[in-house]
Amino acid sequence: MEDLIPSSKKMGKHERLLLDLLASYFEEKGFEAYPHVQLNISWGNIISDVDLVVMSGNTFLGVEVKSKNDNLKTAFKQIDRISDFFDGVYIASDKPNHTLEKYWRDDKIGLLLIENGKITEKECELLLTKPRYSALIMLRKTCLLRLAKVVNVNSNRSKSKLAFDILMGVKGEQLRSILKSIVTCERKCQTECPIWGFDKRLITPLRNIEQLLAKYGRPKQNPTPLIPAESEEDNDQKS
Repeated sequence: MEDLIPSSKKMGKHERLLLDLLASYFEEKGFEAYPHVQLNISWGNIISDVDLVVMSGNTFLGVEVKSKNDNLKTAFKQIDRISDFFDGVYIASDKPNHTLEKYWRDDKIGLLLIENGKITEKECELLLTKPRYSALIMLRKTCLLRLAKVVNVNSNRSKSKLAFDILMGVKGEQLRSILKSIVTCERKCQTECPIWGFDKRLITPLRNIEQLLAKYGRPKQNPTPLIPAESEEDNDQKS
C-alpha cells in the first residue's frame, strides 16, 4: 500500500485539517491511513482520486471527505462510483448533524461526524455484493487483459466485451478481492503485477527482447509486436 499513487488534486486548507483528524482516528484503531491518493483506474480524477484510504489486514475502506464549505450531494455520487473497489465506504464531514441526516440515502455507507475536533462514527456495512459492470469498465484495458488471462476469459475482444465476460465468469467475492488488488497497483506493470503471478517469468523477458530489438534494430518489415499495444479505439476513457 505504500506505493499508492498520490492524488492529482490540490488539497484544500479545510480538507487537510479534517484528513489529519481522520487519519489519526483510524490509526488509533489499528488501521493504516493513506490520505489523498489515486486509484489505478482509467477515468479522470473526479472518480479515481480518493480523500482517504484505510486498511487493516484484508479490510480496505474508502472515505469521501466533505467540509462544511462543500456540496454534500456530490459525495453520494462519488462514493457510489468507487464502492465496488472497497470492502466498505464512509462519508466524513464537519457539517451539522441535521444537514447530514437530510441527505442520507444508504445505510450501508458509514458516517464520520466531525465536531469540535472529535469524531462520532456510524460504522459502515461490509459490501458483499458482486461488483458492477460500471466498475470493470473503469479499469485500464491492460488490467482487464491480464485479468482475462487469469480467469480464462478470451482476451481477443473489445474492452466493453472483456469487462462483461469477466463479470460473468468470476464469483462476486473473488472479483471484489481482485479489483482491490488492481486499483491499489502503482502501474508498474512492466515488472510487477498483483494480478498476474508469473509476470516476471513471461512478460519481463518479452519486454527485454523488445528493448534489444529497439536498440540493435529490427528487420525492415514491420513485424507484429511481441506485446500488442492497445488500439486507438480501445484507449482508456477520460472523464
